[in-house]
Amino acid sequence: MKKSLLFLSLAIIVLTACQSAQPTQQPSQQQAQTSAAPSAQAPSVQSSGGLCDNPYFPVVEGATWSYDMTTNFGTVTSTNTISDVGTDGFLMVTDNPDISYVITWKCSAEGLYWLQSTGGMFAAVFQTDAGTGTVQTLSFTGVSIPADVQPGDSWISDEEITASGFGVDETFTIHADYHAIGMETITVPAGTFDALRVDFTMTNTSETLPVSIEGTSWFAAGVGQVKNTGLLGDISSDLELVSYSIP
Repeated sequence: MKKSLLFLSLAIIVLTACQSAQPTQQPSQQQAQTSAAPSAQAPSVQSSGGLCDNPYFPVVEGATWSYDMTTNFGTVTSTNTISDVGTDGFLMVTDNPDISYVITWKCSAEGLYWLQSTGGMFAAVFQTDAGTGTVQTLSFTGVSIPADVQPGDSWISDEEITASGFGVDETFTIHADYHAIGMETITVPAGTFDALRVDFTMTNTSETLPVSIEGTSWFAAGVGQVKNTGLLGDISSDLELVSYSIP
């Protein structure tokens, strides 16, 4: 169970927004709706030109998102916050009743990269009542979220990591395939959005927990991830945006 929790958390946050212990605000009508977008092209979003700018992943200090995540084990609410935003990186902090974690991200002209060990910092630290787990990245190729995603685009990433904690102590590779399908209208508790659908699969070479994940995420321009569904073995997950605040 704890091993599955560690890897399921890695899977869910691969395309998710950031978290914090700060309370989220209910979105205003302007926040909860995005303008209609043509199905053949992703909507454009004003950019300040920074390396961390991404139309579907707002990297803003103090931005928060609240999600309800339903799995085979029930429903929990997670609070996500972006912190420590620099010119080429930032942290994502997630808190929910079962597990809290901090993820290090890096930014470049090509896009955003999750789980990055930089300056001696762990790529990720997971905390539960049962203890602490850590992840360090040894190598990374590809990109997690490209800087400019259009319907029809595909991309991959391969990452060699060392994971420790929750009965896991090994080095293995995570391979991810992403496919941007197109724009769809998605309704979640936070509102109705024109969102880019991204299908993904994730596999690893772990001997402790050799699993594959299939999922779909929906991203609204200027808002971030509004929904995610996934299947890890016989564990299913459904993540929906409840509220958000982007300063």
